[in-house]
Amino acid sequence: MRFLFKDPSFKLSSYTQKFTISFLSMGFLCALAPNGYSKATQPIPPATTSATDNSSANVTQSTSSTAPSSDTAVSILDIQRYTGSLLSPSGAVTEAGALMIEPYFQSTISRGAYQANGSVKNNKHRTDSANTFILFKYGITNNLSVQITPQVYYYWNGRTTSSTVHFSDLPVELQYRWIDQNNKKYIPSLTTYLGMNFPTGDYTNLGRALDSAGTGSYALRFGLQSQAAYDIDNHALRVRLWGVARKPLTSANIKGISSYGTDGDYRGNAKSGLFGNWGFSLEYGITDEWVLAFDYQYDWGKGTRMRGAYGDGQFERYVTGAYHDIQIAPAIEYNWSPLFGVIVGAAVTVDGHNTNDFVQPQFAINMVF
Repeated sequence: MRFLFKDPSFKLSSYTQKFTISFLSMGFLCALAPNGYSKATQPIPPATTSATDNSSANVTQSTSSTAPSSDTAVSILDIQRYTGSLLSPSGAVTEAGALMIEPYFQSTISRGAYQANGSVKNNKHRTDSANTFILFKYGITNNLSVQITPQVYYYWNGRTTSSTVHFSDLPVELQYRWIDQNNKKYIPSLTTYLGMNFPTGDYTNLGRALDSAGTGSYALRFGLQSQAAYDIDNHALRVRLWGVARKPLTSANIKGISSYGTDGDYRGNAKSGLFGNWGFSLEYGITDEWVLAFDYQYDWGKGTRMRGAYGDGQFERYVTGAYHDIQIAPAIEYNWSPLFGVIVGAAVTVDGHNTNDFVQPQFAINMVF
């Protein structure tokens, strides 16, 4: 980009030049990521599992761990506290032995379903849900972390409810940070993800359709994330970009009522296509403790391949339609110490096709030990 600034007609302030260079570098890194994540190929409405982080667990490497001397100017970027936005994944923690625990509480309120043409159809008996998941992240080294996210669901509609609370599939993921965030030089961090979804949730031979909580297949998890922070008139602005994907590796044998919409005496198997999401988040520090957060996320997925038959009926093969949705998620954070914080907000779909239209109020508590 250096050639741009040699043109006398292209005039930018020194700050704007630095911000542009850093932001474009983040965009280039995240453009390499596979797009990834949606709701329609997944037979259950998946939790919007962000992997937020407290500033103490994911600080920049250029920040000293010792207190500054009285004659040293302290940057707002060094003292700003974060919980992390609602939807964005976080990078690997920066200290070996650090443990981050973040319980999430969500309620998904259905407003209908996006049709193939993008219009919304309001169903009489829409399915709502309540779920919680706990994000556990542990620093194996200063650059490598492991993350495990157990989650449970409970569903209801105008006619019935889940028989009980059900555990969903279990995500396990390794995260490695290749580039450390350096605020002074406007260098964004870069973290890559690699892991697996383990099929621990109920998905076949169910007592009722609302008991579905899993997919019945192993799925490879991969992607990347980048973040940087900027001083805006002595207020910190943190920007994240990410792209993640899930690739189902096995098919699921299904019988009767299942997560894939079958019922009765159906026998067959199903295999979901590639799905994932990409997006960006902004976190603006009002004070050291209070932060405004905003996420934009594009979820997408390919169709699910279905093979099977009802009873002695004709054997069928078909692929369900691909889908996408766009979510925005405004929120507010309060971090009463460098190690503890809370975030409250809601994710809302604003566009989509072949998927659910919903509002998802939620809050999370971030704790670092």
